Amino acid sequence: MTLVTTRKVGNVEVVALLDGDEACGPIADAFPDVPPDAHANAAERHPGVYAGDDWRLAVRAWLVRHPGGVALVDTGVGPSTAVAMAWFPTPGRLHDALTEAGASADQIDTVVITHVHDDHVGGTVTADGAPAFPNARYLVQQADLDALVAWGEESEEDREIEARAIAPLRASGQLDAIDGHHVLTGDLELRHAPGHTPGHQVLRITSRGDRLLISGDTWNHPSQFGRPEWASATDAEPARATATRRAMLADLLSHPGSVVAPTHLDVPFGRIRTASDGRAAFDALA
Repeated sequence: MTLVTTRKVGNVEVVALLDGDEACGPIADAFPDVPPDAHANAAERHPGVYAGDDWRLAVRAWLVRHPGGVALVDTGVGPSTAVAMAWFPTPGRLHDALTEAGASADQIDTVVITHVHDDHVGGTVTADGAPAFPNARYLVQQADLDALVAWGEESEEDREIEARAIAPLRASGQLDAIDGHHVLTGDLELRHAPGHTPGHQVLRITSRGDRLLISGDTWNHPSQFGRPEWASATDAEPARATATRRAMLADLLSHPGSVVAPTHLDVPFGRIRTASDGRAAFDALA
């Protein structure tokens, strides 16, 4: 089974790295706003999202080779010692996927963390707690760093994420807190896209007329493209997440041909179109 899927975006190469793919509990619990008939329709159109009544959760990171260097977006669930092992069945395969893509950890100069949930930051460090990408700056929105500390007052999981996935980056001097939209290069721009978490961010790639959006957890179920008001159970601020989904859909539809790259769907790349009912729909790309 291949762990990588590659797509060119002008002068930029984007490689989807499959970190994990497992059944992770009832999908109705993960998306409580999606009614049963919509689940049934989605299961026919996107069967890879379902494992019976469970959510078949793909977890991806993204290798971005661009004229100025090599970036990684998100780090997956992490090794056997990671916080996500409390609920994800297997350790992440990120480094196997990087090897398959012809990359190594020391080549990566920038690690973008879309948000601080444990299936996105688990691989920031190795099993012994050292930064996994020794030559990289790790970019996280300050709003998420603040939220993680606040959540940790009530949640052991969030305290563990802070202590085991974020604190080592502070100690090594590799953590860069950013605030709002942030230009990385002429081709790459981080866009603050709050709602799933307060500091959730996405990566917009524009190169030689091509566009691709690495969308983090903006959309975690295919029905959310047509019904952006249907929240994920893990959306910290559902109304704000809905507004972000609507704004991103409008942007994608206003630029025909744009590709969207979601973290957790059954396929790594797709395009958005307006369906016959006037709602947006996600079409997988081979």
